[in-house]
Amino acid sequence: MKRTSWWLVTALVLVAACQNNNRQKTAEEVLKQAAKTPGINAGTGTFDITAPSGWSRLDTSLNGVRATLLLAPVATSGARASVNVVSESMSNMSLDKYFDISIDNMGKFMQGYQPGAKGDKVIDGTPAKYAEYSQTPSGLPLDAICYIVPHNGIAYVITCTAPHGQMDQYRSQFDESVQSFHVH
Repeated sequence: MKRTSWWLVTALVLVAACQNNNRQKTAEEVLKQAAKTPGINAGTGTFDITAPSGWSRLDTSLNGVRATLLLAPVATSGARASVNVVSESMSNMSLDKYFDISIDNMGKFMQGYQPGAKGDKVIDGTPAKYAEYSQTPSGLPLDAICYIVPHNGIAYVITCTAPHGQMDQYRSQFDESVQSFHVH
C-alpha cells in the first residue's frame, strides 16, 4: 500500500468502531475490515466539502470503502497533508458513545498511536467531536485531527493529517475545509 494511503486507514480505524479486537492491524486488514462494516458508506454522496486553493480532490473507493480525499499539492517528509471523509451508520449509537468507542479503537489498532486533545466543535451547525493524535504507520510519523460529525444516524468522519511537526503549517487550510463541510 502506498504511504499516502495512511490518511484513509486512519479514518477507517474509526469506522470499525464496533469491532472488538485488541491487536494492531495492517493497512490492508483495516481496509478489508472496514469494507465489511454494516452501514459503511451510508453518507456517500450526501455531503459537500471544499478543497483549499491549490489542493486536489479525489472521490474514490478502496476495497469498497468510499472516500473523499483532499490532497495538498506537495508531499513533504514522505507524506502529503490531506483531508479525507468517510461515513457509516452510527447503528443507533449516540455521538458520545460512537466517539468513545472510536477513540478506544484508535489506541488498539493504530501503530504508534499517541492521544492528544479531545473536544467539541460545531460543524455545519451540528454538535460534533474531535480528537487530536499522532501515529507512526510503517515508521512514518503523522499528526492528525479527526472530527466526527453526526447527521441523521450517519457518522461523517473527517480526518486531517500532516507530516509530524507540520500541523501548524496546515491548520488554516484544514479549518477552511472542515468549516466548508455541509450535509445536504
